[in-house]
Amino acid sequence: MRKSLKKILFNIFKSSNKKRKHLMDKNILSANDGSKSCHINSSATLTIENKQNDMSYQKRIEKLLDGYINEPQKLFEYIKGSGTKVFLNKYASKILSKINEQEGLIYPKKGLKALYLNLILNKKISFKTDEMFVLSSYNVNLVAMSYQFYNWYACKMKLNGYDFSTQEKFNNVFEICETDKINDLSFEEIISLKNAIRRDIEAINFVKDLTMKKSTAKKNLEKIKRGQAVSA
Repeated sequence: MRKSLKKILFNIFKSSNKKRKHLMDKNILSANDGSKSCHINSSATLTIENKQNDMSYQKRIEKLLDGYINEPQKLFEYIKGSGTKVFLNKYASKILSKINEQEGLIYPKKGLKALYLNLILNKKISFKTDEMFVLSSYNVNLVAMSYQFYNWYACKMKLNGYDFSTQEKFNNVFEICETDKINDLSFEEIISLKNAIRRDIEAINFVKDLTMKKSTAKKNLEKIKRGQAVSA
């Protein structure tokens, strides 16, 4: 999965360069790749560094998961306390399959998908939803939940790559990048897609590193119980 995402990121990068060359003589291009904003015309490039590149939020996420991950219900209480709705419905998988979604984190929606979710879950008529969690129970896969919690936290921080239109395209990224549809994307849309893929790779790496730490800590604890030495 990670290799596929990187391949797609490379294809998008090639397309963005092609699009940039085509438009450079006509317009000033402006886009944000998550760590810096670039403003380009035919004679100059202005790059502005963003404070958003600070990765300290990963340490905060790890600390929260350390405190709550073995008690998923408390983790979801934290999520609800942060202003995100959590819906428990025994038919969650069936409900979400109608709009090609799976249990867990659901990004903000607009249009008919939002109306569908609002009618069933919020019992109201509205063509817009905020981010939410939809689950059949609190008995969740801890690895999958860590991945989703990471993305939820980053989304709440309003990091690049989590806006509605980008996530809609990201859900269809394989289809977009394997057809001529990628050539129809604007320069800004291409940069946004690169951001979304980059964020997803960040989340995957975070969960992988967290899992390795937990595994090492568990093995060391077992060694200590057996009276064996633990390497630093």
